[in-house]
Amino acid sequence: MGRLDLTGDLTLEVDGAPVRITARGGDVDVVADDVRGFVLGLRAAATARTGTRPGRADVGSLAGALADVGLTARLRSPAQHVVTIGAGVDSALCGALLGTRLARPDALGVLRASARAREVEAVAAAVLVLLGAVVLRRRGR
Repeated sequence: MGRLDLTGDLTLEVDGAPVRITARGGDVDVVADDVRGFVLGLRAAATARTGTRPGRADVGSLAGALADVGLTARLRSPAQHVVTIGAGVDSALCGALLGTRLARPDALGVLRASARAREVEAVAAAVLVLLGAVVLRRRGR
């Protein structure tokens, strides 16, 4: 199969969380408000379709299929890049971890991408501000 050239804009919801998919040329961007929920929804749909839960080999197959037709897909939250797979990607780390060099995750993005992670992060920031205020107040005495 030759190189694909895509143009499109699609908005949908996965378990009530918005997901926007845009495609221009060989670039496909998927922006999910709740990346973890989106990935879990995809995993559940793939399991229902095949009867087998997808794993490492499936990530490699998807990345290879995208690369074969010249597509690069990026998954991100509105504020954080999570992973890039497909054409133009070469990651030795993912070669070792996922069995494909055609995927490149952003470790911080993976950790911060879900709505739950953002909630925990906001609580942690509030606690740090509160502790800082207590320390400053004690020093002032």
